[in-house]
Amino acid sequence: MKHSCADAQALVFDLGGTYLRCAVWDSCKSVSSLRRIKIDNFLHTDAGDVWDGLVAHIQEYAASFGTNLPPDAPIVIAFAGPVKDRKTILQAPTVLGGTTKLPNLAEEVERRTGHTTYLLNDISAAAWYISLNAPAARFMVTTVSSGIGSKLFDSSHPLGVLDAHPWAGEIGHVVVDHSLEAPVCDCGQRGHLGAIASGRGIERAARRQAREAPDTFAASACALRFGAKPATLNNEDHIVPAARLGDAWSLAVIRRATRPLARVLLTVAVAAGIERVVIIGGFALSLGAVYLQLLREELAAECRYSVFDPYVQSLVELGTGFEDACLLGAGVFAGHFLRGER
Repeated sequence: MKHSCADAQALVFDLGGTYLRCAVWDSCKSVSSLRRIKIDNFLHTDAGDVWDGLVAHIQEYAASFGTNLPPDAPIVIAFAGPVKDRKTILQAPTVLGGTTKLPNLAEEVERRTGHTTYLLNDISAAAWYISLNAPAARFMVTTVSSGIGSKLFDSSHPLGVLDAHPWAGEIGHVVVDHSLEAPVCDCGQRGHLGAIASGRGIERAARRQAREAPDTFAASACALRFGAKPATLNNEDHIVPAARLGDAWSLAVIRRATRPLARVLLTVAVAAGIERVVIIGGFALSLGAVYLQLLREELAAECRYSVFDPYVQSLVELGTGFEDACLLGAGVFAGHFLRGER
């Protein structure tokens, strides 16, 4: 993506469980110099090495601009986890798992780059971006990706995105399965929504199902058409393409995992008077209309309140075209709060 106007206002980063996305927020109020870097996470690499690698990537990207980057240009990192006071990481489950040894990311990046650094929850960043063309006065953004998270936006509130408290929107860590066999979340706790309804949760559930009922799995499109084995079964190569083709086995796995998410979304929508829920995240968006239809069906099945029934089908929508939402949202945040733009 190239822009004719590229005076750097801030460096913005989107740190997820799989990729680090890098960009410049420029004076055209857009992003340029996009770069996507595949990163290690706790599933494959020691936590200390994961963090050293991430900071090195950020340092190298900042250094690549040399004197073209103004010394007062801030760095804003959209981070997949709860943060406090725009500076402190409280958890990093999709990157570091359940470890309590969390680095001081903002301080380390500032030390290595010389640029003031802020942390912003990645869903907060997405909410800032979506607010530019808000689908409603009060809406919620929910991501279905490596984990599950959400944020509320209220146009009548001076903060806009309601994330003053670090637990705001962390619906992925609500317990929805109290059984002894409940899946373990990346944070280390058992039965969390994110362990069940996220892309990672669905992939793990599919592998369990494939091992426990191999004959049924063998008749699925995952196995027959895409050559998956229980040990190699994954979202990108097997589950998502099979579900998009209408494979009953894949759709059943996704539906079971999505049912508790529908319950949580209904609860929040009724409690907070949410007008719309915008669904983003790699897993949900890769399924597209298939995921939206399935989620709407589960919402309708879970809603038994006549006052709300007429609104259920229009409650959720897909945030299509949001691949750069967190980067753009980090830039919008930088403009609003760090440079006083309105």
